[in-house]
Amino acid sequence: MSGGGNLGALGLAQLFRIGSGFAINVLLMRALGVDGFGVYGTILTAVGIAAFGANLGMDRLINRELSRRPERADVLVPTGLATTLGLSVVTGVLVIAWSVGADGRGVFVAGTALAAVAMGARALAQVPEAAFHALRRMMPPAKAQMAGRVVLVVATAGLVLVRADVVAVFAAQLLDGVVTFVLSWRAWRATGAVMAPVRLDDARSLVRESVPFGLNLLFGSVYLTVDVLMLAAMRDDAEVGLYRGAVSLIALFPVVANTLTMGMYPKMARHLGSPDRAGDELGFAVRVLLLVSAPAAVGGMLVAEPLMVFLGGDEYAGSALPFLVMAPMLPIRFVNHAYAMALSTLDRQADRTWGTAIAAVVNVALNLWLIPEYGAVGCAAATLLTEIVLAAWMAVRARGLVVGVGFLGAVGRVSVAAGAMAAALWALPEVHVVVDVVLGAAVFVAAGRATGAWSPADLRRLRRV
Repeated sequence: MSGGGNLGALGLAQLFRIGSGFAINVLLMRALGVDGFGVYGTILTAVGIAAFGANLGMDRLINRELSRRPERADVLVPTGLATTLGLSVVTGVLVIAWSVGADGRGVFVAGTALAAVAMGARALAQVPEAAFHALRRMMPPAKAQMAGRVVLVVATAGLVLVRADVVAVFAAQLLDGVVTFVLSWRAWRATGAVMAPVRLDDARSLVRESVPFGLNLLFGSVYLTVDVLMLAAMRDDAEVGLYRGAVSLIALFPVVANTLTMGMYPKMARHLGSPDRAGDELGFAVRVLLLVSAPAAVGGMLVAEPLMVFLGGDEYAGSALPFLVMAPMLPIRFVNHAYAMALSTLDRQADRTWGTAIAAVVNVALNLWLIPEYGAVGCAAATLLTEIVLAAWMAVRARGLVVGVGFLGAVGRVSVAAGAMAAALWALPEVHVVVDVVLGAAVFVAAGRATGAWSPADLRRLRRV
């Protein structure tokens, strides 16, 4: 069951995810208004944080183990599915109960219930996806993901046309989850894979080994998104809507980082005990991720307000300042993705989990301090500061595991190219924001080639991932 590289299929699926996510956010920002988008964001955040309980991150564990021992697929896949089903039911019941106690509005509870079921379907789909990924056959689950996203976009657009409420929006997300799982599962069964009977001891062992991955998901979700829930508790739906307007765009970019690190995951897992080779892989990941994130951050800061108004309308002009404050964290978060991948694949998951736990505590403390005075802007500042703390932790814990990353050189070359792009945008007369984005990207690509920030060799290496 071996196949070609992962990155092509992963990139195709994730590019489709970015495009569909962008379309859905624009549709909902305009259709629901600031208040409705705030309710939507609160539900999405709460269920997203609870999602760690649906499978405890065992898809990452399955990926790592099958990358090293593919013959275990006949046990790990059925055991993972059965365990995920049980965990998803328990998690779903708990999050619905939370919605009743925390809010109680009918629209909030019903939306949360549908989102919780969708969460379970997506968690189930991640099990065969992880197995395909480890065996370097990502096209079947990529097709399933794209089919699910098509259903999501079409259903959401249709609901917007008939002026449906927030509850109906989550019904569309449930359809996405179900379609993705069914198609992923059928693709796995079509390979002729043997499905061993599920044993209770195997399920217990899988849960036990998954706990560090699950805790990492929990702490990561807290430090990435708990600010939305805290903002909802201390302010109102409108403030949450403005903040979500900024976050929803910024949150799409790390999908690129996730794509590359997922593609490199199996190869990196085979470099355990080889710091030179691991450092070379990590250095390549860092270079590529900086090339994507640095121009997005710099360009986003320069066009923040017209970009927010273009996407959501005049009422989202207030999203520009949180966006401006948060944008510098994009390169930091991208690099954190790379270092986190290195820690997980090189059997230092506990270090990664401790890092995200520290980040979660720091983020909650900063939000408690900043939200009462600064609202959404305080959330944005807390996010940036937390990402810096996590970056320091990751860099320290990766010492000894990897050598020869070449981080400072990559930062210097990308910074020069980003500076050239910023100068070009400043010099432009006032034009439409889309023109700004296209011209800025073109200048960065040219400047990056001139400074050595990227080379044709990097593109050839990407195709081999």
